[in-house]
Amino acid sequence: MNQRPLSFISPQFILGVIIIAIGIIFMLHNFGILYAGDFIRYWPALLIVWGVSKLTHTCSTQGKTFAWILIILGSLMMLDRIEIISFHLHDWWPLILIIIGISFLRGSMMRSRGKSFGDRAHMTQEQSTNQFIKYMAVLSGVRGKVTTKEFQGGEITAIMGGCEIDLREAEIQGEEAVLDVVAVWGGIEISVPMGWTAVVQATPIMGGVDDKTYPSKDGPSKRLIITGSIVMGGVEIKN
Repeated sequence: MNQRPLSFISPQFILGVIIIAIGIIFMLHNFGILYAGDFIRYWPALLIVWGVSKLTHTCSTQGKTFAWILIILGSLMMLDRIEIISFHLHDWWPLILIIIGISFLRGSMMRSRGKSFGDRAHMTQEQSTNQFIKYMAVLSGVRGKVTTKEFQGGEITAIMGGCEIDLREAEIQGEEAVLDVVAVWGGIEISVPMGWTAVVQATPIMGGVDDKTYPSKDGPSKRLIITGSIVMGGVEIKN
């Protein structure tokens, strides 16, 4: 079987080169050969390099989104350093709130389009045996176990809190289920059965999604599609 050779020009390779370059600059500064401040002030260029490298080595939507964020942020900061525009990062922190709000609206609108989601408005956290689940943790922790044999998805929200959801005894009705997650300065842990495949379509913003599931060896498996947004938080999926 022919395998495509892996390129050594990976994000890890780029990061290693950057670290070496920074070390050389500080070494030369210590010996009085150059002034490190003349170079360090242009550090946003490293964000651009990192973003371009990540963009060319990822196929996932969330990976490309994060790469473009790095490229745009680095470009704006570089333009400020060379005095073409005036850009101060602290002026833009409310954008995080706007993104969080949009993620809530987006998730709500997407769920309202599905007819099966119509009756979920009155669901409580105790109703975890229903086809659709809804868990929310705000400045707190929530643990839930789902045992329904007709699981079709739901929503999990963690805002400065944590959610641990156990789906290992649940069964998906049909071929796939959609689980919308929102993690803002919080964490979500989802345990799934061995026969499920996780498909991550969520968008991390200064956050991450860690898929620790092992693929099924028995052919096509049930798919759990993870959508939503992770803002300075984390989501872990494991089986």
